[in-house]
Amino acid sequence: MSQLFELVVRGPGGSLRHLQVRAADAMAAQASVAGPGDQVIGCAARLGGTGQPRATAARGRQALDVANFAHELAALVTAGLSVTEALKTLAAKERGTARRQRLLAVLAGVNEGLPLSTALERDAGGFPPLLIATVSASEQTGDLATALRRYADHQQGLQALRDKVAGAAVYPLLLLAVGSVVVVFLLGAVVPKFATLIETAHRELPWSSALLMSWGRLAATHGWTIGAAALAAAVAAVLVLRHEWRTGARARWVESLPVVGPTLRQFRHAQMYRTTGMLVQGGIAAPRALRLACDLLGREDQQRLRRAIGLVEEGRSLSQALEQAQLGDAVATSMLTVAERTGALAQILERIAQFHETRLQRSIELTARLVEPVLMIVIGLVIGAIVVLMYLPIFDLASSLQ
Repeated sequence: MSQLFELVVRGPGGSLRHLQVRAADAMAAQASVAGPGDQVIGCAARLGGTGQPRATAARGRQALDVANFAHELAALVTAGLSVTEALKTLAAKERGTARRQRLLAVLAGVNEGLPLSTALERDAGGFPPLLIATVSASEQTGDLATALRRYADHQQGLQALRDKVAGAAVYPLLLLAVGSVVVVFLLGAVVPKFATLIETAHRELPWSSALLMSWGRLAATHGWTIGAAALAAAVAAVLVLRHEWRTGARARWVESLPVVGPTLRQFRHAQMYRTTGMLVQGGIAAPRALRLACDLLGREDQQRLRRAIGLVEEGRSLSQALEQAQLGDAVATSMLTVAERTGALAQILERIAQFHETRLQRSIELTARLVEPVLMIVIGLVIGAIVVLMYLPIFDLASSLQ
């Protein structure tokens, strides 16, 4: 089976060439590229080169905090260390063997003569394309430390925004989970016992209590069957959600939800604007920056953004392209129009991201204030209704005894 190899070849005049060759082994790869006077000074197998996806090749690796890596590398480079010395220092301080090996692999690529961006890209699936693009742009400007600090600050800002969204959802989900457990306990354990007790009294019950007692008798008679069916349904639901999460189909139905959909879309737009602004500030052209930020959006918005990029490449202004692709609201369009006059595109994109984040925080706070009491009322009504319907026959029986 052939494998993809990356080679660094020094020509007779001392020039370096970076080649990718598919061969059965390293010796065959070197033999296929070495010409008269050439010297192969580096040959490494590229992970994922046998046809598997990059994410699959990286599966099972020990996670590396990329934002922290960028911040520490920037600090060491600012302190006066070379890139190789900084990478060697970061690898020496790593306790995890897998993480240390990944950093040593990047160091080996730099020692072979590869640019840092190429060495990072060679670690298939290990470093995000956004970091690679940032480093690649800094190699043209010569300001690696500033680019790495900008990337680290960008990642920390996005993580803070994600933490706010996740934190706002914790209490409603916890409330829903506890309420569901109480309802399942009442319907699965308490109601069947009440149904057996009331059945011996042979009393006529209200239709609502009779319906609940019918469920109780069914659960008491076929408890294992109902439990197995419920477990199978739960497992099937988990598998379906897992499949949709992996395939990306979640965007189609999550973004259609009344409250969650607009909030999620606004969160993704804020990520897109902030990421694009960071890349433009690093020296990357706007169309390429938008392409790198495309994966942050949902599936439908990704198609809209690709149309907008096509319009920009055809000569349209960025504000017109985003507005025509339905990705820019009135505020974003007006601010981008100003950026096109002043040339401060990176700063304007950052301000648009801040505007979206501020509006997103207000939406999250308002949604949390509305959802939490509504959930408490609904769960309280359901539990209260079950308890009242259970006790109505007992009250009726007690009144008849008097």
